[in-house]
Amino acid sequence: MEKYINQWGKECYRGVEMDSPFSPELFHMREPPSYNYDNDSQYALFTNLGCITVLDRMTGFGWRDVETGYRDPDGAFWLASGNCNVMESGVATVGEAIEWVKKRANTCTGEPTRRA
Repeated sequence: MEKYINQWGKECYRGVEMDSPFSPELFHMREPPSYNYDNDSQYALFTNLGCITVLDRMTGFGWRDVETGYRDPDGAFWLASGNCNVMESGVATVGEAIEWVKKRANTCTGEPTRRA
């Protein structure tokens, strides 16, 4: 795996394989969306296999939730909400992390999110 900064200034990794080691240290902190609350946090891992994001946020219903999302290179998206944090999952590889998100996806379950 090789870390680099892409043309938009985002920290990314190339050469990632499904059996590449997974670690929370691979994630970088991002600014949460502007509509979120002050104590919200977002982490991202951008790779050639897609991106994994973890958002810890206050919901509109008044409680905190942690959501992990995975978007594959073709634009399909899975979202696991309900205090699902892949950084605390204990998985060992990037492939296991991707499968962990897909298995727990309860909001978005692999539908494409980009127009063809």
